[in-house]
Amino acid sequence: MTNVAVVHHPAESRFIAMSGEDEVGRLDYTLNGGTVDLHHTEVDTAMRHQGIAGRLAEEALREIRAQKLHVRPSCPFVRAYIDRNEEHQSLLEPSLVPEDEGP
Repeated sequence: MTNVAVVHHPAESRFIAMSGEDEVGRLDYTLNGGTVDLHHTEVDTAMRHQGIAGRLAEEALREIRAQKLHVRPSCPFVRAYIDRNEEHQSLLEPSLVPEDEGP
């Protein structure tokens, strides 16, 4: 994988993937009360299939956990990422947790 750093820009409501000085991806979100809606993930075409979208999702979810917030993954990529990584399912907004998986 390319050497990529993920940086949080809260004033812009996004996480940005940087390769050197170049922005190569981003994950946009909206904060509403105690829930973060992760609604759009985008990676430059030339940089796809290198794990960048996963790195963006992982960093966003790590930050959401640290801030003790919930997540609404309206971005299909992020929803699939959470489905594949059970350790993040506890972050789901309570209304999104299937009844058989609730506390």
